[in-house]
Order: sequence, then C-alpha cells, then structure tokens
Amino acid sequence: MKLSRARVIQFLTVLVAQALALLFFAYFSPYVQISSFMSAVAFALILAVLQAAVWWLFINFLAHLPALLFPLLTFILMGVATLFVANYIPGVTINGFWPALWVTVWITVINAILGAILVLDEDANFDRNVTRKMVQKHGVQEKTDVPGFLFLEIDGLSIDIFKRAIADGYMPTVKKWLDNGSHRLLQWETDFTSQTGAMQTGILLGNNDNVPAYRWWSREQGRMIMSGNPKDAFALESSLSTGKGLLSDGGASRGNMFSGDATESLFTMSTITARRYGRGPRFYTYLFNPFIIARLIARFFIEVVKEWWEASAQRRAHKRGDPNAKYVVNARNPAYAFLRGMMGTLLQDLATYTVIGDIFRGVPAIYALYAGYDDLAHFAGMQSQEAFEMLHETDRYFARIERAMAYAPRPYHILVLSDHGQSQGPTFKGAHGISLEDLVKGLLKGNQTVFGALDTNEAWDNWNAVLTESTQDNTRTAALIRRAMASKTKDGVVTVGPDRDPTQEQAEKKASEQAKIVVFGSGSTGLIYFTDSKERMTIEQISDLHPDLIVGLQQHPGIGLVIVKSEKNGTMVIGKGGVNYIDIGTVEGVDPLKPFGPNAALHVKRESDFEDCPDILVNTLFDPQTEELAGFENQVSHHGGLGGPQNRPFVLYPQVLPYDGKPIVWAKGLYRLLRGWREQVQHMDNSSLTASQTGAQAAAAPTQSN
Repeated sequence: MKLSRARVIQFLTVLVAQALALLFFAYFSPYVQISSFMSAVAFALILAVLQAAVWWLFINFLAHLPALLFPLLTFILMGVATLFVANYIPGVTINGFWPALWVTVWITVINAILGAILVLDEDANFDRNVTRKMVQKHGVQEKTDVPGFLFLEIDGLSIDIFKRAIADGYMPTVKKWLDNGSHRLLQWETDFTSQTGAMQTGILLGNNDNVPAYRWWSREQGRMIMSGNPKDAFALESSLSTGKGLLSDGGASRGNMFSGDATESLFTMSTITARRYGRGPRFYTYLFNPFIIARLIARFFIEVVKEWWEASAQRRAHKRGDPNAKYVVNARNPAYAFLRGMMGTLLQDLATYTVIGDIFRGVPAIYALYAGYDDLAHFAGMQSQEAFEMLHETDRYFARIERAMAYAPRPYHILVLSDHGQSQGPTFKGAHGISLEDLVKGLLKGNQTVFGALDTNEAWDNWNAVLTESTQDNTRTAALIRRAMASKTKDGVVTVGPDRDPTQEQAEKKASEQAKIVVFGSGSTGLIYFTDSKERMTIEQISDLHPDLIVGLQQHPGIGLVIVKSEKNGTMVIGKGGVNYIDIGTVEGVDPLKPFGPNAALHVKRESDFEDCPDILVNTLFDPQTEELAGFENQVSHHGGLGGPQNRPFVLYPQVLPYDGKPIVWAKGLYRLLRGWREQVQHMDNSSLTASQTGAQAAAAPTQSN
C-alpha cells in the first residue's frame, strides 16, 4: 500500500477516534479502566494488531467450520486475546472476560461506523489480506493469459444519466477509463418492454421471446407469470435457453434475475431452487466474518437514516415548488428506508465481495447486477442528488474491483452496461385521478370481475433471492434461517415484501384466476387480458363485448397509444390523431409512433406477435419535448414501455474489442455482440452465431486491468 500524507492523516484520525471511543467506553464501564489518552492510543494500536492476528487464524484454521460459528469464535478469540494483552498495557485494566468481549464488540462497531463515514480503504485491505488468501487456500485458480470477461450491470441507468454522472464527477473510475482511451461508450436500444425480466433474458440467454412485460398472463397455463418469481424464472430460463448463454462454459452469475447458463450461480432468481447449479467454493462464507458483518450493519443503518432525511427534504422541496422535486410518491415512506439500505448497501456489498472472489480464482466470465440506483431512482427520481450519490458509491465498488485485478491469475476485460434506463413523470393516478384498473372497470359493459396488479415492487425480488439462497445449504446457518423464515416460505422459496407474502400471494393468485379481466402495470405500459379467451382477442371481438372500452382508452387524456390486433388489418396502433397499421405498413392521420423513433414500429410488431401479448396494450402519453410520461406504478421514475431515456441503455466496453459500428437493437442484439466478443477472445465454439451476428471481426488483444 502506498504511504501518502493523506493515508497518514487518515490513519491518525482513525486512531484518535478509536482512542476516544475506548475512553468513552471505560468512563461508563466499572470493569474497564483507562488512565490516560495515550494509554487509550496504545490500546487501540494493540487491538489493530490483534485483529490482524485473528484474521490470520480465521483464514488458516476456521474457514471450514460452520459459517454460523465464525462471528462467535472470532469474537471469543478477540475477547480472550484482549483480556490477555490489555492488562500489560500501562494504564489499562480489564476485569474479566465479558468486559474484554464487549470492548471487542464496541471497537468493531466504531470501526464500521468510521469506515462508512470516512470512506476508508479498508475494503482493499480486506481483499488483500483475507479474501485473496482464502481463495489461494480454498479455491482453485486457473492461471492463463486468455482474458476473462467481467460484466457489471447498473440496473436502470440510461446513457443520458450515465454521461451526466461522469461529467459531473460522480464516477471518477469510469471517467478515468474513458479519458485514458481504454474504453468506449456505446448506446443500444431496448425492446418494447424496457424492464429487467425481458432485458436480462435477452442479454444473458440471447432469447426473450414471449416475455411481454415483468408480469403477464399465460393463456396456456391460465395464470399470472412473474419474472421475479423463482419458479417462473426457472421455467422461463429452461424454455428460452439454448445452452449457449453469455455465461456458459464456466461463467458465474451474481445477483441477477437469470443465470445466462452460468456454471456457478449465486443470488440469482432463476437458479436459487435448482441446486444443480454450483455457487462457488465455500470460501464465500468469509462474509460471516464479524468485521464484515459489523461494517454491513453500520452502513445499512447509516443508509436508513440518510434516506429518512433525504425523503423529508424531497417532500419539503416539493411543497416549495422546487422543480428538482417536481414529483413525489407516498411509496417513499419511512419503511422504504430499510429496503434502500438492503439494495444500496447489503446487496451491492455482497455482489462486490463475490465478484472479487471470482476474479481471484480466474473465473472466465462474471456477470454481476448492481441494482441500488434503479431502486432509489424509482422513488427519489432518476436525476435526484441521492441517485447520483448512489452512482458514486457504485463507482467506488468498480474501483475496488479494478484494484483486485492486480492479483488475478488472468487478465480481464471490464464491461459496464445497463439493461434499460428510466423515464420521469407523474403517476397516472396522481395526474388523472384514476388508476388504470378503475379506468378499465368504468368502461366495461356489464358486471365484470377485474383483477389489477399495478406495482411490481421488483426490488423485493432481489432480497428474496438472497434469503432463499441462504436457506438452501445443509448447514446449521441455513437451518436457522429456514426456521426464522418458515412463515414466509413456500415450496422452499422465501417471499417477503409487498404482494410477496405466501398467504397473500395465494389469495392474489386465486383472485386473478377467477377474474374475467386482469390489468397489469409495467411502468408506462398497461396490459389488459380477457382471461376466458385462449387466444388474443381482436378489436372486433372486444368492441362487440365492450363497445366503450377501446374508444374510452384512446380518448383518455393520459393514454398515448392503444395497441390491438384486428382480424382484417393485423396489429393497429391507435393514437389521438391517427392509426398506424403495422402489418400493412400504412398510416392514417398522424402517426402515433412518430415520437418514439424509427424502430418503434419494429418494437410494437415484435411485442404484438408474442403468444401472450395482452389483448389490449396501452402506453401513457409521451411528451417528446420534456421526454416525460406518466407511469402506472407508484413511482417518480419508471420503465417498462416506450418513451424517453428508458429505451436508451449503454455499454462501456474496452476499445481493444472490435465493433463494426452497426446499431444494437433489442437485448438479444446486445447478446450477440457480447457473446461474439467472448467466443473470439476465449476461442469458444461459436456455432450458435453467424459471422454477421458476432458484432466483431477479429480476436481482441488482452488487457490486464481494463
């Protein structure tokens, strides 16, 4: 580690803070005496040495014990060592084991808080001294000159916001890569349904056919399908996979919705109940190290308090008419702070720890999801100060990963990408005083049972994946978590959060299957199904049954597009001033797809041709000047349909990887580019792709850290 003036100042600051914390503890404890500040400083130094010694014991002797014992044994060891050593320090007296143990707990908590507040470089130190050594001792390293691929996905980040974050200094690591010429930035275009379920199947599997939204109605099965449901995700991947996913042949999936045919899969929705997928070597149990646990807990609660303050500030700014707080939603309530703490701290920390472990082993391809920005931007706004700060935190993770590559047994190509962006606007109900479900009910003829599900609450699925994964092992730790989560578990899957409770989920399932019409929200897109029909109903059939429905939707001021299928004319896109006959290729009046770009008709046609495309598909009204549109979900910024930055994600890729300059359209188009690079660089079988599909013309030269 390079010794600089800043590091010396940092070290002295921490040492003084620890000494003061020890004096504070001794003041209130009758069993601990510290006579002077200098004695406290000496005690703090000794504790740092003891911690390093315990790390060494942990690495060499404790790594194969049940993970539940790690915090207990480590604290006991620290307590015993503290008791033994402390009484030899002039001016320090500890009377008994339990006071020594509480000193250990106290200083661990203080260190965690200092690390979070002062942004210390303890992560890099831990990676060098613990993670790397555990990999060397317990993992299998593949040493080779063939580059590996590291795909880091920032969920929900458009290229527009990405560029602004770089220009404004929030992402210095990424900026460095662009400034030194090692990387280039490429925009690509999403499918009609710009959300993770469809985009990750396309990017990771190369196939997202018949994935019309995050949640939809299966006519064949007669039930609701949800991408974030582990059983549905497993079935989807099984049906869509060709065996040549982006991560096949030894790759690792970390925190994704789909595995991309990875050999190892951890915290991945489609594989958490399928144990034929490996997770990786058992050294991942170092996450149970008490120093890591303390750090995560401290960072979690700091994030919770931070969210309470920032949410309150947003509401105050909104009341003042501040244009930067134009929209607020009641979903950003005090309880949301705990979800933010999990998404922005716990899950992203876990992803980084596991990715670094993979790098130290030389895994050939790694794909990790960073979902903190997407989740926070939904409620704070995609351009809010807190959203940009989350991107700054994500950039710090990338810097840490880059530093770890110096110890990797192979060079790596780092690629940063997003699966979609977000577009801003009010909630549909907030703007027009009515939800899509109630709008549909009011336009129906007769007494029809309608089931509505307008909020996806996607972030909870990520957390449920971690909880479910944690229950799968035959260990004491897993048994303890299974017992604690028993009331929230069904068929081996833990489900917590809004609309995720097993009892509520069963009731929702029954209600949806009994309803004659189901209505789903997916950002700016609404999906309307008539459940009695085994085929997509035509505009003629719908008009006969409910003559006011389509006209009422088309005329509503908040609806920009109504997409239906006609017996005579095929797919029709109906707007306020005209109709686009997609299959015929003609337009009457004003083309309703004109504001959405030259590929809009292509997107609509593909969506409309899906077997489970809804009977009626609607998109909210889009303002091409402000690029705003309302969302059916309770969010400030949203995604799921056409319009604005939500359709403009990006790929930041090493410039040594060849790219022919052709536009990348659809997620499966991006898969061809990424898979093509991997096949050429790693000399894999490319029988699944044609030469024109690879997006590259020659094998790329390896780079060590970029």
